[in-house]
Amino acid sequence: MKIKHLTPILVILLLGLLVTGNINILQGPLTSFMEWAQHAIGGANAVGWSIVMLTLFVRLVLMPFMVQQQHAATVQQEKMRLLQPQLSKIQDAQKNAKTQDEQMRASQAMMAVYRENGVSMFGGINFSIMLIQMPIFTGLYSAIQHSKDLVGASFYGISLTDKSPMLAFFTAALYFLQSYLSTIGIPEDQKKTMRSMMFMMPLMMLFTTWFTNGGIALYFSVGAIVMIFQQLIITMWRPRIRKHIGNTFEVKDVADDALAGNLAPAAEPTNRFAKAIQDAQNAQQEQAAAQTDSDIPKKTEAQLRAENRARNAKKHAKPDDEDAKKHAKPDDEDAKK
Repeated sequence: MKIKHLTPILVILLLGLLVTGNINILQGPLTSFMEWAQHAIGGANAVGWSIVMLTLFVRLVLMPFMVQQQHAATVQQEKMRLLQPQLSKIQDAQKNAKTQDEQMRASQAMMAVYRENGVSMFGGINFSIMLIQMPIFTGLYSAIQHSKDLVGASFYGISLTDKSPMLAFFTAALYFLQSYLSTIGIPEDQKKTMRSMMFMMPLMMLFTTWFTNGGIALYFSVGAIVMIFQQLIITMWRPRIRKHIGNTFEVKDVADDALAGNLAPAAEPTNRFAKAIQDAQNAQQEQAAAQTDSDIPKKTEAQLRAENRARNAKKHAKPDDEDAKKHAKPDDEDAKK
């Protein structure tokens, strides 16, 4: 089973821990580990070093999955690079769209290009790794906050029990560096689409570490350093990945057919998230169709009454005309004689 298939199971387990009040299930073991490290290592920085050791251990266990995730994201980026001419054509159509129907058709064409070429719009993003670490975050936070032996712990002058703005900014900077390294070797057009993601993760980590204690910030900052080394490995692999994708990936040029609406409709999605997206698109189509119908000028009641009177008058006038013709015929014959 791939780790991405574990996401629904992990969500259910986390919800179960949250509902039952056991979300801090690792508080006890982590407290014991840090107290042991405090006595074993010794010194004022022992608790901080125990967090570093914990982070390295967790990252070592998750490293194969994280490298696989970064590799999958790089593969998706390289495939999108080859699809860029089609995507640029559709983006131009979106900019030049004059009606809501044309805008919606361009959006559907974008998804059709991804679908026909087997490319994921999410670029290998996997939330399982983050979900696996959630009990560690909560347990570490509670261990530092509530253990009497760990009160006042610090790491080279940085408090681990209080908020640490310096560590928060340091963590955000490390995540930004990792995001920047992930864009090396990517065409400029593709970088523009990734720019929002490049800033989103650092801002999210800044928010997370700003409102927690220094121990959590230290955990994330050490984890970010490990991620930077992993990203450097992937960056060195990129030329080899690009060559492999160039030799094996068959690009299907379907942009024109997709914009013209000539592609066959996609099969019913089995994934719930994809089905929700399709349902939202169908609802948007129905709304656009209803709006188009409402834009057609409707006849007033007075106009309808006038048309009815005209039709009725025409029906009644027809027999009179025929009678007039019949009466007029003998007169014409007499005139001829």
